[in-house]
Order: sequence, then structure tokens, then C-alpha cells
Amino acid sequence: MSWTRFDPTATFIRTPVRIVGLQGVEWLGMALDTGSNRTVLSELAAIRLGYDLLSTPTVRIVTASGIAEARLIFLRQIFALGVTVDDSRLVMPLPTQLRADGLLGLDFLRLRNLFCNFEKGILLTLPFSRNLTHRFALSAQIFAAL
Repeated sequence: MSWTRFDPTATFIRTPVRIVGLQGVEWLGMALDTGSNRTVLSELAAIRLGYDLLSTPTVRIVTASGIAEARLIFLRQIFALGVTVDDSRLVMPLPTQLRADGLLGLDFLRLRNLFCNFEKGILLTLPFSRNLTHRFALSAQIFAAL
């Protein structure tokens, strides 16, 4: 079980994310986005991590605003909400008006169960479970944390 606090009055949920890139480790503040299929990184954050954006491949992606061209980068590791993923692909750019280093999209969020308490500002993640006894134990953790 992993949990983190967030500001329930903010316009989006910002969560700390550790990324291992080409030039080491960066802690970023990324927005949780259940409307995004992919995890997205800002160009500035990618540059800080050591990526040369002129040499990265481009892909076409569908956004809420239409079809756009995006850069594709490969991260060594991304860690957030108690989940570590090695060799992850991210796209960019991120809309400049968003004041975050990136978006945690559904490709990352689908790795665990996610529970959100907006009143207390708590995000809780738990592993998936098919065993009934384990489900009861997880339920007890959820109620205690929320």
C-alpha cells in the first residue's frame, strides 16, 4: 500500500514522481490525468533529464484538441504512487498552460488500484488482488487510510 497527500482545493492533483533519465534522477510534480491515455512529460523536464529533443523520434497522437505531433522518449525508470516502471515510453509536448512537469496518464495509473479521498486530500494505491482473503485485508487498509 502506498499513499500520498494532495491539495483538494487545487485545480488538479499534483503528485511527486521520481524519474531516472539520461543524466540521473529528477523529482517532478506531475498531474494525475485519468483523461489521458499516455503519460506525458514537459519539454523542459525532458531537457533537465538529459534528452536531446531534436534527435528523438516523432509520433502522431490524438488529443482533446485534435491530432498532434509529439516527441517520443524512453525513460530508464519512473516511480510514483508506490509503483516503479522500468523502460517507460513517454510523449510530449505538454500544454504550456498547465503548471506541472507532466501528466500521469492511464498507461501508468492502470498498474494498481487507485482510491481518492477528496475531503482529506489522500491518494491511496493498492495492488490488484484475486484472492478473497487478500481483498478483505486490502479493504481494511483502505478504510483505515481513508
